[in-house]
Amino acid sequence: MSPLVQRWHNRAARRRDGGAVLLIVLLVMMTLLCLGVISVWLTGGNLQMSASMNLRSQTLYCAQAGIERAKAFLNTAPASGPNAFLSGQLGGTGRSQDNIPTGLDSAGQPNGIGAILVDGTGALENVTYPPTSFGRTGTNDGMPTATKMGSYTVWIRNDLAEIRQGAYLTDSNGSVVVRAMCVAPDGRTNATVEVTFIPPLGQAWSPLAAECLDSGKNNDDANTNTVHCNRSQ
Repeated sequence: MSPLVQRWHNRAARRRDGGAVLLIVLLVMMTLLCLGVISVWLTGGNLQMSASMNLRSQTLYCAQAGIERAKAFLNTAPASGPNAFLSGQLGGTGRSQDNIPTGLDSAGQPNGIGAILVDGTGALENVTYPPTSFGRTGTNDGMPTATKMGSYTVWIRNDLAEIRQGAYLTDSNGSVVVRAMCVAPDGRTNATVEVTFIPPLGQAWSPLAAECLDSGKNNDDANTNTVHCNRSQ
């Protein structure tokens, strides 16, 4: 083969090799681009999940604060018992969020969650938590701090045993059910805590231990995150 022909073959081979290298480089670049996009997507999802979990935890603390406030009030309530609170008329007329049970549903549970509890300060309805006295402002580790965790509302009703006997507004055993629900600042995430309070003989009112169940984000039509803590008699 002449030198001229050999040179032509070598040049054609180099041209074919150059096309293969270009294709490999493009494939590597596309792979790296896909990995970068997936990494950004996963990081954003993890941040969103962490923020959601933090919001849910704060909302649960807020609902528990409502329970603690109800407990503190019931421990100093009149000795006559909780009858004055069950009708929702204490301190004025009934409130829009009163939901006093009038019967039982198909599952044998009260068809209402109770009347808004009214303590010495006023109706426990859409109460901001924490209060401004906590000074929850400024920044924490360089990040802005929300002024509140949420707003809670507290209901009270007669215990299940007496409701099943038709006693909706008249308590005879001193036991009542208190429910606190907190709604986060986003208006969607919420937590509900419900406990039964019993009056030990000669002692202050105390709540029965509650079992907590997480109903999950997509468990209801409102697409909310709800934590339920319930204890029935």
